[in-house]
Amino acid sequence: MPRERGKEIFYTFMPRERNVGLSNVHAFVLKSRFNFSKFKTSVGYGYYQLPDVKNYRLNKFGLPSYHQLNYDATYVFGKSSKGLELKMLLVYKLLQGNTYNNLKYEYNKLNLINFNFIIDFKI
Repeated sequence: MPRERGKEIFYTFMPRERNVGLSNVHAFVLKSRFNFSKFKTSVGYGYYQLPDVKNYRLNKFGLPSYHQLNYDATYVFGKSSKGLELKMLLVYKLLQGNTYNNLKYEYNKLNLINFNFIIDFKI
């Protein structure tokens, strides 16, 4: 998503969270960041209360309400490799809403763990 390339202006944004194509969303997020000399880490928890999955006017992708837990760790290299960062992002999404026993509302959307290892070079 383009917004992951920059900073989101809303305080409810978390990496790997998608609320595009939804209306009447209630989002609650807690985030904390810890910075050390070359190591940064952050944790975040979000609860996203979405319209019913069968209300296609407000929830066109059929995504049920969910909890999301993120852990992010970044190592910033020193003088010899200036601009190089190694990042690790771990995301856990847990189903909260009603899926009417239909896996199409859950499969590849919720009750999953996503792990990303990122090599980032900033000029």
